[in-house]
Amino acid sequence: MLTQLNIRNFAIVRELEIDFKSGMTCVTGETGAGKSIAIDALSLCLGGRADAASVRTGESKAEITACFDVSDSAAVKAFLDENDLQLEDSGVIIRRIITADGKSKAYINGTATTLAQLKALGELLVIIHGQHAHQLLFKQTYQTAILDKYADLADLKQKLGAKASLIKSIETRMRELAQNQAQFEARRELLEFQIAELTRLEPREGEYQELDQEYNRLANAGELISSCAQASDLLTANERTSALAAVQNAIRSIEKVEETDPGRMSNVLSMLSEAEISIQESYDEIREYADGIECDPQRMSFLEKRIALYDSLGMKYHVAPEELFGHLKTLEQEFSSMSNLQDSRDDLAKEQEEATAAYRQLSLEVSQKRLAAADTLSRRISAHMRDLAMPHGVFTIKVVHDPQGAPSNSGNDSVDFLVSVNPGQAPGPLNAVVSGGELSRISLAIQEIHAEKVQTPTLIFDEVDTGISGQTAAVVGRLLSNLGASAQVICVTHLPQVASKAHHQMFVEKKVVDNSTETGMRELSEEERVREIARLLSGDAITDNALASARDLLKDSGR
Repeated sequence: MLTQLNIRNFAIVRELEIDFKSGMTCVTGETGAGKSIAIDALSLCLGGRADAASVRTGESKAEITACFDVSDSAAVKAFLDENDLQLEDSGVIIRRIITADGKSKAYINGTATTLAQLKALGELLVIIHGQHAHQLLFKQTYQTAILDKYADLADLKQKLGAKASLIKSIETRMRELAQNQAQFEARRELLEFQIAELTRLEPREGEYQELDQEYNRLANAGELISSCAQASDLLTANERTSALAAVQNAIRSIEKVEETDPGRMSNVLSMLSEAEISIQESYDEIREYADGIECDPQRMSFLEKRIALYDSLGMKYHVAPEELFGHLKTLEQEFSSMSNLQDSRDDLAKEQEEATAAYRQLSLEVSQKRLAAADTLSRRISAHMRDLAMPHGVFTIKVVHDPQGAPSNSGNDSVDFLVSVNPGQAPGPLNAVVSGGELSRISLAIQEIHAEKVQTPTLIFDEVDTGISGQTAAVVGRLLSNLGASAQVICVTHLPQVASKAHHQMFVEKKVVDNSTETGMRELSEEERVREIARLLSGDAITDNALASARDLLKDSGR
């Protein structure tokens, strides 16, 4: 629950420290005194939109700090663990700073945090029912949200939303395939032509290099044969001056040395013998190479045409001739993947069918739970309406399911709140049947019922009792007081019947200090409370009768 709220330089508040207690606390004060400023500050502290107007005139920044006791809130503790935030002595301290230029910073237990985290935590700590919340009852989306919250559909709707998102994603991909169909067909035809043209070439990996080498060999056949003949002559042709003759003469000379001095030149003799063999083998290979060279004009013509075709296609496809084989394989791979497009369409269609079937089942389950909750909630709201001075009030929640409706995050139901306030009157839409005061009371009944179900420790009602008075106001006060037995309730009110039912009462006053307007808030003592309720009863002129009536109200409330 909220234990303390510190406000500095916010709106017309210079500095304010408020201690809150369990049970029901009402906040009263004169019109225009700023009874809702504390709630506005708390809302900002819990992630509300910040702007420079929030900062008190002439100050550089506004600072709001809210302290909560969360010792009984497992949800808050789980949130802190999930977000690596420390729990300090079973408490949570939230601090929000807004500078005069509209920038803001937020901290949870001293750790800087994001606005999203702040809002998520705030939803676990406080629910604020604004004074104009009842106007939202005219909106069908809000009516659906009320029913869904009562039916505890959060988890089921999350699954439903995931399926709806999946279906939309599949539909988007299918539309993209259809939109790209013309481009796809054009690309496919181009690929077919290019693959056919390159396939006619029948390229082999490394063939272009082989062709080029062979062409060079045939083109230079005469020169190659001449070079081979010259090398052969140098190696063996001349018996006196050839390399082979020289080595053989050297061998004979070294053999003589070996005869005279055995072993000293054996290594040299071995190397010379190897040289003789190498020269002879080199000669044989040169002759074999030379004998294989032929001047074949037909082969030359074939090579020229083949190389020219490679060069032409390489230029056409903007790749090196030797890369045509790899380019063909790339085109074939792309064509193969495009050929699988129909398979992709079929897969998407199947995936869409399965996701839609799962969505329809979840949507039906949501609808059935809504119907069950609608019956119970209708009866409970009707009962509260009768307690709130609408003795003939009948509230009906109509749920209509469309099994073929388009997938959406909220399912395929239309939810309508219908009401009848007079005997024999058929239930009709809220905006056509009820008055402003009746609408306010119906809204309060709904909020009170919802407050029983939520686990949020602090509930704030900001003048939600607008448009009611007398005995009805007493019933509203009793409802809020009973609610204060299970949760902390803070209520801004102008009704003495409501204020008298509170366990604690705060008074808001506006004053001028040094030509500057300031708002303050303080808890009233028992006697001060009597006078404040008397003021609410009679106005500024507090009479003895008003004081007596105030004491009677407090006595009837057990205060």
